[in-house]
Amino acid sequence: MQRAGRGAAEYVWRVAAGRAVTVLCGPGNNGGDGYVIAEALRERGGAVALIAAAEPATEAARNARALFKGEVLGPAADPRGAVLVDCLFGSGLTRPLSAEHFALLTHLAATHPHRIAVDLPACASLGALRLVPIGCESQGGAARLIGRPHLAPPAPHAHKYTRGLLAVVGGAMPGAALLAARAAQHAGAGYVKLFADAVPTAAPADLVIETGALSDVLTDNRNTAILVGPGLGRDAKARDRLATALADPVPVLLDADALILLGARQLAERSAPTVSTPHEGELVTLERTFACDGGGTKPERAAALALASGMVIVAKGPDTVIAAPDGRLACAPRASAWLSTAGTGDVLAGTIASRLATGVDAFEAACEGVWLHGEAARLCGPAFSAGQLADAVQSAYAACL
Repeated sequence: MQRAGRGAAEYVWRVAAGRAVTVLCGPGNNGGDGYVIAEALRERGGAVALIAAAEPATEAARNARALFKGEVLGPAADPRGAVLVDCLFGSGLTRPLSAEHFALLTHLAATHPHRIAVDLPACASLGALRLVPIGCESQGGAARLIGRPHLAPPAPHAHKYTRGLLAVVGGAMPGAALLAARAAQHAGAGYVKLFADAVPTAAPADLVIETGALSDVLTDNRNTAILVGPGLGRDAKARDRLATALADPVPVLLDADALILLGARQLAERSAPTVSTPHEGELVTLERTFACDGGGTKPERAAALALASGMVIVAKGPDTVIAAPDGRLACAPRASAWLSTAGTGDVLAGTIASRLATGVDAFEAACEGVWLHGEAARLCGPAFSAGQLADAVQSAYAACL
């Protein structure tokens, strides 16, 4: 509790920046964390008001309260500060708040412009998530949190082929493949080629487009990764294009329509890594394809599908999870809700595929691509388009150098 409280206090201290802090403590160990936070701030000379919504009900919380040297206010107090620290209840809460606690918390939240929830944030209003070390050592097989990747500029002797050639397979809807290619150009690959039936009218001048037979152009032994799925379509021609892409002995990323068309037997002969990026509906489809029961939490579902399919699974959404067949598991920081717009999934696919083309391990490429995608969204601000997001991948990449 001391580690957790004092670790959280470090963050609260930075957010407060000398302004007044109100700490709301509940009866359990989460409230105990609040007493520790308040005492740490008081020791530093910070202005802190502590409200006890109820008397401590655990030994640890009672000890923490005894160590707090400041004044303990009752629920009727109405301090006005800049930062509210919510330590009312933690993750052990299994019931709704009482009317009194709900009224107290919402009133304090409304009168404090900055709000920090310790242990149990309201997901719908979560801005940023911070992890505080509490002394637990790493556990084998545990999930990791995806952090900012450490990327490097090209070597002095690099050229476009040494940096990786990504082949993007187009289809019935060229716009999606163009978006993916646009993002890929900013995410590290030295060469991005789009394979399409015809040159799209909106194609940028700096994107190489091949219009020959797919079976011919994908035999280029300089390809280092293939992306197939965005805008692919679901007809017989799309199935042929998917089969051709999967026959290439290089890493492949499958997205969108490719996930619907994929059959379990198509992966049986592959030895190169395969990455898939399903949203919830596509995740359910893949679970059926690979005979997974679909039960459990999202990390458990992603891990089971990765094991059954042999693919690296990027189960995307507001709580993106990445699972590898070897058991590695990673969770992404919560990204901007503005990503809920058409085309952002194509941008994610292109970003990950670009990292894959550079030769990065498939699981690491997925983690790097997810982080770049989320950071690009943050840099875009509100109400961006998928095209703006694709262009912002460059700035996100620059932040990692």
